[in-house]
Amino acid sequence: MLTGIIGAGVSALAWKFQLQGTVAAWSTGDFSGIIKGRYELLWIVAITGIIAYLLADAFTVLALGDGLAANLGLRLGQVRAAGLAIVAVVAGVTTVVAGALPFLGLVVPNVVSLLVGDYLRRCLPFVAVGGAGFVLIADILARTIVAPAEIPVGTVMGVLGGAVFVIFLLTRTGVRQ
Repeated sequence: MLTGIIGAGVSALAWKFQLQGTVAAWSTGDFSGIIKGRYELLWIVAITGIIAYLLADAFTVLALGDGLAANLGLRLGQVRAAGLAIVAVVAGVTTVVAGALPFLGLVVPNVVSLLVGDYLRRCLPFVAVGGAGFVLIADILARTIVAPAEIPVGTVMGVLGGAVFVIFLLTRTGVRQ
């Protein structure tokens, strides 16, 4: 319900300032609106990625559970707050630049975790490259499926990511026949 109320407010502002196309790009994920002056914000993502890599050991210890992490001397509140801040900044900036990219943060880290393991210092470079590769494949498909028209990359990512996610669910729970 809250999403509906916020969405209605955003739609009203978009109509008032004639930004309906921009709001549509944010909600579906589209690279056609990325022009000089907008993609430079992604340097913020690079900086937060470096911070996340530097804190990877602390995040790995935090994943062991609150009790064990506290016994190992980790400051739970500070590490948890740093992790949430990093996720919020990365999600916010990428949404402003490229729009919503569904399943990117769900599918890619889980595939990497299955292949490489749970140690974050080792996983983060693979997650970054795998995420970029997933977006690139989805963008190529979005531009070629109905060429010369273009499907929003978020739509293609939703279909591909949804399929991979369903496969994960079926194989992890033993439902697959």
